[in-house]
Amino acid sequence: MVTYNHAAFIGQAIESVLRQERDFALELVIGEDRSTDNTRAIIEDYQSRHPGIIRLITSPNNVGAQPNFIRTYGACEGEYIAMLEGDDYWVDDQKLKLQVELLDQNPDLVMCFAGCSVVNEKGELQQENYVPETSRRRLTQNDIIGSYCPPTLTVLFRNRMLETLPPAFAQVHNGDYFLYSMLTSKGDAAYLPRVVAHYRKHGGGIWTAQNLEKQYRGNLRTNLAVLDFLGGKCPPKLLTALNWFYTQLCTILWTQNRRDEFWPLYREFARFSLAHLNKEFAAYTFRLLTGRLPEVK
Repeated sequence: MVTYNHAAFIGQAIESVLRQERDFALELVIGEDRSTDNTRAIIEDYQSRHPGIIRLITSPNNVGAQPNFIRTYGACEGEYIAMLEGDDYWVDDQKLKLQVELLDQNPDLVMCFAGCSVVNEKGELQQENYVPETSRRRLTQNDIIGSYCPPTLTVLFRNRMLETLPPAFAQVHNGDYFLYSMLTSKGDAAYLPRVVAHYRKHGGGIWTAQNLEKQYRGNLRTNLAVLDFLGGKCPPKLLTALNWFYTQLCTILWTQNRRDEFWPLYREFARFSLAHLNKEFAAYTFRLLTGRLPEVK
């Protein structure tokens, strides 16, 4: 579990883990990133009452979202790892039990995920199941790369499947998508057909706080990191995703007359496109030079 300034929600998140029905040992490793509210004090109170289960990872200074995840991930010693952020919570007390059974019975799987509902800050239901119907099935690496990222709060995966996380992992914003892209190079991801968690959308969420341009930049950087992990091999869906994010960012910068930022990104886009023989790049260049830019979708 990773958390920062989740004092209003962290208790519910921890309780949802402690309620899990199980016949195996459980350790809750919490990476607390030097919150400015009462988050750490709440965790320490739970830790004092559950010393054999809760382990707190923290530091004198705020390290940032991805470094906090990396150190928390590295501290996990169990056979399986399930992830949960401090503002979300599980609603199915059999979540871990059913997922562990699924992976135990299917050694060819590296991870499994399930359905989750979307709620607002008050816990009021906004969406019944966040997972699209087309993704409620067994997923391969090709299904995930450039396409779909299973909801983090529902995932369970085998620990130590990766020797190490690449250095680029500390720089990406979409660490879960990058992680699943790497894990599924070892096997598939199964879907557990039930809603097991609530994903909370509120003003303090990492993605909620970012504007569209920052989100596009984060997604572009993550997909480029996946491309590097694949050794430069660019599957069609990844190529499409990278093209789309480059195009949207170039369009935003051009229409806002931010030429000093536009041209370096445009040259990077050109080098990428030419390296991967992207025929769409010629059409985009024509539109740019003639002033007829593609619309931002």
